[in-house]
Amino acid sequence: MALDARALGDGDETGIGRYIHALVSALAETPAVAVRLYRRPFPPVLGPHLVSALRMRADGAALVHGPANALPLVRYGLPGVVTVHDLAIYDHPEWFPRGQWFATRVVVPRSVRGAALVICPSVATREAVSRIMGVAPERCRVIPHGVDAVFRLPVAPSIAAPLRERYALPERYVLQVGTVQPRKNYVTTLRALARIPAPERIPLLVAGGFGWDYEPVIRAVEQLGLRDFVRFIGYVAPRDLPGLYQQARAVVFPSHDEGFGLPVLEAFAAGVPVAASTGGAIPEVAGDAALLSAPEDEAGLAENLQRLIEDEPLRQRLIAAGRVRAAPYTWSASAAAHRRAYRDAVAA
Repeated sequence: MALDARALGDGDETGIGRYIHALVSALAETPAVAVRLYRRPFPPVLGPHLVSALRMRADGAALVHGPANALPLVRYGLPGVVTVHDLAIYDHPEWFPRGQWFATRVVVPRSVRGAALVICPSVATREAVSRIMGVAPERCRVIPHGVDAVFRLPVAPSIAAPLRERYALPERYVLQVGTVQPRKNYVTTLRALARIPAPERIPLLVAGGFGWDYEPVIRAVEQLGLRDFVRFIGYVAPRDLPGLYQQARAVVFPSHDEGFGLPVLEAFAAGVPVAASTGGAIPEVAGDAALLSAPEDEAGLAENLQRLIEDEPLRQRLIAAGRVRAAPYTWSASAAAHRRAYRDAVAA
């Protein structure tokens, strides 16, 4: 099987890059599927759509998997499987940078409609694919992401202490994980934090780099008088994430829309209670193990955060529920479902 690995980062992996890395690692645990990665096609424009599939076919591939919403436009007879993580850009283009016309109007629609199977991480994404792309639900396969087992293992004191020193972690903090960009809804997090009386407020740590249109978030920190309560620690390597989660008092994830919402499950696995939004697939993933509010409901988010900070019986109930909720989500289970999808696509 040929896998388009262009979205696989060289170390700073977020989102789709983490999905590809975890999937490839899990697939490698069994010889049932031989995976070959294709990372940097040449030339840069024609390569991904004309040259890559030709190389894949010459290398003897029986299938091409596009794990990042796209397949080569010309596949020379190779069947394709495409993973569509979400289609939020079609409903809310204002959340995304401009200049993506070729991807949104040509590459993604042709990839989705021409694929033998479309993999979706959630029912919410499958419904979006059917509604926006006109693809029959039976051509979509819902395969949830997994949670790396390392999040479930208590971080040793010999690791936790240096981590606390390296990031200058406060004694108690709320954690939000994700690139600082409009869809992640950091402004609502800040407004909710500002609603909590200062004596009861604990700092917010933002674990994510600055992405597109991050300036309103910086302005909101100043306008809301939160300079002493918000720290941007930038991109955090995957190896440090379990420790950051496990030492947090709560995790907040008020995203406007998500095709899955992996930070919610990572927090569950790490034993941290979560206040999240009802955006996209988040309720589907969180179940009854998190406190949820509408994405724009800053008052509701503030109330939920206060409860997670102060109500210890509630915290313990949600921590236990979260661990149970996260338990079935493993990358080995996800990889097994991907292997079945590959087999079915070849046989179609």
